[in-house]
Amino acid sequence: MPQKSDGTGGTKTIRPAASVISYGGGALLTIKPILSWLLAAAILATIISYAYNTITGVVVDMVCPSIWGSYIPLCQEFRAPVPDFSQLVEKQVNLYETMTTQYNPDSISAIELKKVELATRDLQVMIKYSKLGSAHLLDEKLGDYLLRSRDLGRNIQSLQAKTKGTIDNLITYNSFLLRKLSEVEMKKGSKQELRKLYETSMSLVEDESARLILAIETAQGCLDRLEEDLYSIQEITAQETYYQDQERPSLLADILNMITGKGMRRPLVEKNLALLNNFETQRRDAATKLKLMLHRMIAFQSDLEELRSQVVKPIIIADSMPLEMHIENVGKGIARLRESKVLESRPQDPPLLVGKD
Repeated sequence: MPQKSDGTGGTKTIRPAASVISYGGGALLTIKPILSWLLAAAILATIISYAYNTITGVVVDMVCPSIWGSYIPLCQEFRAPVPDFSQLVEKQVNLYETMTTQYNPDSISAIELKKVELATRDLQVMIKYSKLGSAHLLDEKLGDYLLRSRDLGRNIQSLQAKTKGTIDNLITYNSFLLRKLSEVEMKKGSKQELRKLYETSMSLVEDESARLILAIETAQGCLDRLEEDLYSIQEITAQETYYQDQERPSLLADILNMITGKGMRRPLVEKNLALLNNFETQRRDAATKLKLMLHRMIAFQSDLEELRSQVVKPIIIADSMPLEMHIENVGKGIARLRESKVLESRPQDPPLLVGKD
């Protein structure tokens, strides 16, 4: 049989729900004024901030440029000097344009070094099995010369790679610098941050130049050691030649017989000797260029020190160049660095063909 609902029980079930609704409505009535006050405070703060920024902008534009602006604390940021970013970028561009156009150590390429290695090996084999009085000593010196040539090739290639990497890094640093300057111009950044940005940029550039100077000095040291080996070889060869001409003239015939038996010809020997002589000319040219590069890099570091000293000096006069001009010059500097990179990647004038008349 269906159960009859109890009227009293039904009333008891409905009462808790009504109580919850009643309490919730009371809570909303309590929170509503608080939310209204918070919303009103937020709107008021927004209006005050907008009015403050507007009034500040008007005051800064009208009052700060005058002579009285130096006495107003509000104008201190407006009157903060702009470091000479233009000179910093200009010196970078001038340095690397000069290095990539005039002082490129590409006169000794991997192909020329390989030719010298093969020629040295041929001479080493011929001398090792000859009847020369100083064959053992000359063979040893040629082996040292061969090792130095390989070291030189690695150092030259490392220098070229680091030069290209430095240009890439400078383009990245200056692009970041350009973006920060644009943010300051659009009032998204503080003008007082420019000094810190300048010092950071200069430190990065100094690190890159120090890394490149170390690579140049390494290549220069390898060239110097190669010159010592070559001088020893030339001295031994001169003594042996004199000994053959004066004391043992028949020794030349023995060497020629040995060459003929090995399937070699005297023109090959002459070509190999000419190859080494030509390589010596190229080595001297590369050494001169490396010294010029090193001189330029050291001068560049001195220029950076001078620029750094200009930042820490007290500013007596107003900025001679507005921020907009610095932004334009940094942009032009980035474009010129990219041109230097493209110029460096282009094939240079054909190197001297060693061993060719």
